[in-house]
Amino acid sequence: MMDMKKFFLAAAAAAVVAGGFSSCSQVNYADPGLVYENMTPYERFVFRNANYPTSMQVYLDEALLERADARCPIYICLSQQRGRLYVDNQVAADWPVSTGADTHPTPTGPYRVRFKEKEHASNRYGKMYNAEGKCINRNADAFTEQVPEGGRFEGSPMPNWMRLTADGVGMHTGKVVAGKRLSHGCIRLPHMISTMLFDIVEYGSRVVIAEDIEPHYPVAAIMAQREIEAAESASQAQPEELP
Repeated sequence: MMDMKKFFLAAAAAAVVAGGFSSCSQVNYADPGLVYENMTPYERFVFRNANYPTSMQVYLDEALLERADARCPIYICLSQQRGRLYVDNQVAADWPVSTGADTHPTPTGPYRVRFKEKEHASNRYGKMYNAEGKCINRNADAFTEQVPEGGRFEGSPMPNWMRLTADGVGMHTGKVVAGKRLSHGCIRLPHMISTMLFDIVEYGSRVVIAEDIEPHYPVAAIMAQREIEAAESASQAQPEELP
């Protein structure tokens, strides 16, 4: 498992790779004179990423990931469309996800990994072909649509499949658009992240899916201050009323 982690850390050229955290950092995020040097590496990642959480940027902490194992919890925040892996109560990885669209919402709750498969294909969603081999539906539902005579159904590929629910919701490689809910209910991950997590999780690993951020989220103050500033900016942008 260690070799796989080192491979993904080396391949993550676009990611922020940090060397550790300071647990005693004291920063007043509401203070305009906030001292950047006093922030932890993860705080810096969020603070300097003006588009966070709606960003495709990935955060990886090499030192923490070296200690990651199947007991480390994964949190999926639906409102942020971000996933986070915690090691020793610290963020070891943070990445964008695309969860269920409004028509197929991702269920919330605490889950455990029930099954995992490196190369997996959906038995429900995929492409439908006619007898001539022509694709007649690129978003077919095999549970509600009949395969044409002589035709076939081809399930969508779901690499690094990690199943969470009895009815087929799980995490896997898929198309991710920052901040967008796109799937049929599953949690789509960037391929680099899904491969890393697949190597870490085992049967019974804990995954928590929630609409709101996790209670122990370490940069809640930064995000709250950002919301205040955005609200003030929007208020100042309002045109004056005509007499």
